[in-house]
Amino acid sequence: MSKRSQKPIILILEDDQDQMDLLTALTLGEAQKLINDTSIDDSRKQDIRNVNIVSVGDINSLKKAVLTYKKVLLAILDCNVPDTKHTAAHDQLIKTNHRITGQHRAVDLVLKNLPETPIAITSSWDRFRIIVGRYYQRKYNLTIKFVRKSDMNGFKKYIEIRLRALR
Repeated sequence: MSKRSQKPIILILEDDQDQMDLLTALTLGEAQKLINDTSIDDSRKQDIRNVNIVSVGDINSLKKAVLTYKKVLLAILDCNVPDTKHTAAHDQLIKTNHRITGQHRAVDLVLKNLPETPIAITSSWDRFRIIVGRYYQRKYNLTIKFVRKSDMNGFKKYIEIRLRALR
């Protein structure tokens, strides 16, 4: 296994470049807001400056990222992404006997390789919030944060919370 990077990162899985740019800009904006906050001490500000954003566009790239990085502050995962670059996006839900269980490939990759990482899933559809959230709550007693793609304030707030929790 390759040596895992110790730099703190925020991992974003999104196949739509416009959405990726928006999530990256929101993350950078929240980091800058905290860096400019006079109530935060200089060492914490430096910690926030050291956070990198790693963006991936498919499940294959996500596999590589979770094996490369060790200190992931937050994983923001789109529900609908392709398996590999330049293929069709699909919802990544795992089906058993043609039944949707709520298990999600991207969430499983993060849980398996980075079990302490907070996860937020994004979608335009509420069905993912219910199906995926229920599965991971029942199976692992894990609460997955769901943020609708149209809820920019929700993204900002969650990113700010995770950056403030940086140690």
